[in-house]
Amino acid sequence: MGVSAVSPAAVVLHDEGYRFVLPIAPEPTDFDAQGHLNNASIVRIFNDIRVAYVQDRVGHAWRAHLSAERIVVVARELHVLYESEGLPSERYVGAMRYVRREGRAAIIEQRLVEAGSARAIARAWVVQLLARDGSAVAFPDFYFALVAEIEGREIEQLPSVRRAWGPPS
Repeated sequence: MGVSAVSPAAVVLHDEGYRFVLPIAPEPTDFDAQGHLNNASIVRIFNDIRVAYVQDRVGHAWRAHLSAERIVVVARELHVLYESEGLPSERYVGAMRYVRREGRAAIIEQRLVEAGSARAIARAWVVQLLARDGSAVAFPDFYFALVAEIEGREIEQLPSVRRAWGPPS
């Protein structure tokens, strides 16, 4: 997808380092009785963006690996900052990027913006894990080789860090 073909906001997000940028089309039911994009709907949209990243960019080999190894992808932590109202008359663009790896966890940042102005609607910080039979397992190296191609850079690997719950300050 050509970033400039999506919207001016997509270009802004790309310039900020987001290599996966896509138009977002909320459903009419995503807006609450006050006519605002509902907070819970924003969380679902962020999940849909993470799924689209795998479906559209990472591809079949990864999905086949998950199935063959009986692995599920889980969000261990999801922190959302709601920055402004989203209205039914507006168009939206979403983006995501891998920030780093910490032990077995992948750290992801996501954005949702208004398509014409790039006005921030919400951002998310996600700690993602792989799990098999209820226990965390390491991401295979080939996954982050694919992600590095998508992101245009290697994803930094850090040791597991015990820290207070929540996004870094």
